[in-house]
Amino acid sequence: MDSNESAQKLLPSAVVKMIASLVTVTLVTAACVSVNIGPKGAERSQGVEFNAPGSPYESLKETPADGAWQNRANGNSISYFSTCNDPADPSLETVARELFAGLAEMKEVATHRGTFNGRESLEMEVEGRVEGVLTRIRSLMFKKNGCLYTLSHIGIPKSFEQDRSRFNEFMRSFQAP
Repeated sequence: MDSNESAQKLLPSAVVKMIASLVTVTLVTAACVSVNIGPKGAERSQGVEFNAPGSPYESLKETPADGAWQNRANGNSISYFSTCNDPADPSLETVARELFAGLAEMKEVATHRGTFNGRESLEMEVEGRVEGVLTRIRSLMFKKNGCLYTLSHIGIPKSFEQDRSRFNEFMRSFQAP
């Protein structure tokens, strides 16, 4: 494996961390502005139920996500984040805009408004560059019972489709309390 292939396989982990940072910064910044006293720390959802992606996916331990897994064969990642009881309560559009703000040359591939877990949802698929590498991200965002959830599938375009069905299965199994 050459160094470019190696970088591409490791890239989704970097993107998972970037997305987690963007979500945290977005929500913390919004909380600071809205209440003008600073954040009290992000609360995570308790009682989420899902089926973790199976082999060749392995759990990522060092990530700010509530749960994250990486396909060791192609580098694709599946993750979810939750933030609860945020006084800022950003719109799904605001979350999406901030979520993808770190991508260079970002373009929307698809956008769908619908219902997920009985709540309004926004699903977006985008492509952009992370550290010069073209990356595809599909994210579903929804709010339920005071919590904001972001489920994501991340990979390079040439291997992204290989795990689309796994992400669909993960989403179908995901139940927020």
